[in-house]
Amino acid sequence: MPVSPTGWTAIFKPYREEPIVGWDDLGSPLIIDPTTGKRIGVHDLADHEFCNAERADPAFVGVIPADGWKLRWPDGSDDTIFAFAVQANGVMRPIVDSFLGYGSPFYPEEGARPPLFIRNVQP
Repeated sequence: MPVSPTGWTAIFKPYREEPIVGWDDLGSPLIIDPTTGKRIGVHDLADHEFCNAERADPAFVGVIPADGWKLRWPDGSDDTIFAFAVQANGVMRPIVDSFLGYGSPFYPEEGARPPLFIRNVQP
């Protein structure tokens, strides 16, 4: 997914996300047409219906090793944190096993009790 220079993303049906690159004179979001490379209004994307605009997550700008860090879930189980991904706004997200064979940044579920960060220090 390309990074949005404006910090906003357009959401479409059937599901698709496109970075918003600006707004027209009437305040309607503009995106880049994937076939022509030209700026178009969100209502002009063929075969897709514009739903809404959402704040985009800041881009990831770095990764820091997380030797010895774990997430401890409310049920007492642990997940190993492989690294911390650093976003442009300074937020660090733990990278955990996605169960698909690769790591992915962790985003807590809204309204759910978040896990604890545990540092496992070896003597």
